[in-house]
Amino acid sequence: MATTARALRSRVGLTGRGWTFLACGAALVGLGLVRGLAPAVQFGALVGLLPVAAAVLTRGPRSSLELARLLSARELASGSMLKVTVSVRGRFPRGRSLLLEDLADPELGGAHRFALNASGHAISRPHYRVRVGARGVHRLGPMRIHVVDRYGMVHRVRSIGGRDEILVSPAVVPLDPVVLGGASVGSGSGHLGALGAATDDVIPREYRPGDEVRRIDWKASARTGGLMVRSEESPWRSAVTIVLDMRDTDHRGHEPASSIDAALSLVASVGCLALQSGWDLTVRTTDDVPVFAGSPVTGVEQEERALLRALATVPVSHAAVPSTTLRYSTDREASGPLLLVIGAVPPPSARLLVGIGAHSPLRMLMSIAAEQWAPAGAQPAPGFTDETLAHFRGAGWRMSRMERDTGVAAAWAALTGPR
Repeated sequence: MATTARALRSRVGLTGRGWTFLACGAALVGLGLVRGLAPAVQFGALVGLLPVAAAVLTRGPRSSLELARLLSARELASGSMLKVTVSVRGRFPRGRSLLLEDLADPELGGAHRFALNASGHAISRPHYRVRVGARGVHRLGPMRIHVVDRYGMVHRVRSIGGRDEILVSPAVVPLDPVVLGGASVGSGSGHLGALGAATDDVIPREYRPGDEVRRIDWKASARTGGLMVRSEESPWRSAVTIVLDMRDTDHRGHEPASSIDAALSLVASVGCLALQSGWDLTVRTTDDVPVFAGSPVTGVEQEERALLRALATVPVSHAAVPSTTLRYSTDREASGPLLLVIGAVPPPSARLLVGIGAHSPLRMLMSIAAEQWAPAGAQPAPGFTDETLAHFRGAGWRMSRMERDTGVAAAWAALTGPR
């Protein structure tokens, strides 16, 4: 019964004041009929008809309005400013108060409301700005039109317009390419060729958008029935491998101000630098979960966008310790530099990570000072012990620590600078 009553109130759109007028009018009409008082019946009918007339006159303007949402960008870095412009065009009926509400996820500031000019034919372009925070895919919309009569007896809400998705990715910071620079795009600094392969080896592969027409292998295309191109590249390629610690027990703070966000920003910056320097790139977590694998051969800008989308949506892990299969995966992939980005890893987990990437020519460790992101009064992160640090140094790792105040660029410079 309660659900039916709420549905009826929603369809009619009467406010508390409107229902009060309606009830009072009905009571006066009933009293006048019982007592035979014609003035009471007339006055009651007038009072009761006021909210009914308001409900009829405020029937939705959806058919007469056109709404559109214009975004300054659909993919932004965390901490950037998003400008949203809402275009409202149409004839606004007189005697109504119109309120536009643009719904949004909490990460985009929640619902935003605007009062619209409700007189005659008009064009309105209200806009608002919101600073995006937590990474991920967030949604704007739908928009709602609130219609209220001037006496406050009727309040109707109608949804109109569609949804828009906003991708918030970790911030990318320009880095010094002292370690990863010097490669030609598509070859990688440590390019490895097949043993015994000649320099003019031609390996046909399927055509991909962006391939040059002059590289189409017509004989191979006729033989396979599909469009093939001459790849003219050796089958083995070196790659930068990044292993990212996403375990919540090793990090502190809450997004967008957390040590996880700092680690993701570092990975995004180093990953984009690697792609721009011509390296293939592999990113996986300490749970041995693949996050991204790409090559600048298919287009640097395209791969950078794919990397940022992957980092924007990678979930936080609740695993107790790193995966025991990680060592095998990194040994197989790490033919180039390996970067391990960790939070406040306890000694038992750190000992599992010391031996990964044994075949990499350069192993680098970036320790995020997670305790600096902890809220006041929170339990401090355990951090590295001197014994654990000695294990990494003894295994030939380059090491650096990223402080909250110094940032990504300074930590990268300390890691890759002269020894």
